[in-house]
Amino acid sequence: MEYKYTLLIVEDESSQRLLYKEYFEMENFNVLVAADGQEALDILEKENHLDIVLLDLMLPKIDGIKVLEKIRDNPKTKKLPVYMMTVLGRDQVIKKAYDLGADGYFVKDTMTPEQMRDEILEALKSV
Repeated sequence: MEYKYTLLIVEDESSQRLLYKEYFEMENFNVLVAADGQEALDILEKENHLDIVLLDLMLPKIDGIKVLEKIRDNPKTKKLPVYMMTVLGRDQVIKKAYDLGADGYFVKDTMTPEQMRDEILEALKSV
């Protein structure tokens, strides 16, 4: 099967991670997953072709903000689209993510996977 895009999902909740992985695979995405910030950075270091990252804010080991900082500091991943995911609508954290170069964010309990897919596909059109 030929995949249209490769997506990295960084989510510590295993049920959420599995839900997003299965959904995006059905939508013809090649999906990589990480359960914590360190695992995400390891994948980003090894993986040569990623199209977009869905990055949870609240993660074990290294939080989503620190992961985003490292993504933006690395010339290899500097321009990679990153969407933050959170269950919190905390304005200051979201503002910080945007200040660091996040391309958008999803409040997990208010968006369906379909809405996330639509926004991701729209973002990838301009990459």
